[in-house]
Amino acid sequence: MEQSNPSSDSQSTSINLMTLPSELHIQISTYLSYPDALALKHSSRHFYSIVYTGVRLKVDWLVERFEHKLECPMEKCLFSTDESFCNKRVRGIMERRRWHLECRRVKNGCLIVNGQTCQTNLMSGWFKARAQGNRRAVKVVESWGHEGSFPV
Repeated sequence: MEQSNPSSDSQSTSINLMTLPSELHIQISTYLSYPDALALKHSSRHFYSIVYTGVRLKVDWLVERFEHKLECPMEKCLFSTDESFCNKRVRGIMERRRWHLECRRVKNGCLIVNGQTCQTNLMSGWFKARAQGNRRAVKVVESWGHEGSFPV
């Protein structure tokens, strides 16, 4: 009779996000802001079919940005689909958010990780190298660091 090793059994039954039931995925996604829900939605076919990124979530995100006195692309927003909502200006906002570049403009610090202070240099080396190859990209990246000057 073969005895099983308890440590090897625990290693083979690891729990991750995908092992949770879809009901929990849906519940977790209701706590996400629009940019986070959109990122999760586009991470897999499974999440694409269950994550909500509708009008209510988009409006809540714009209201939050307005309250923090951050750029709000209100003049040309179409709310019907993510593709029509994610115009060039919204994509720029999301890119700056990804690098925490707007967080220092907010009183409470980081907009992405609640309760923590943003690092001053979150831009990865590959992004800097890619930007160095394009002078316009370098100017845009440098302008992100100056308060109130965001590329459109």
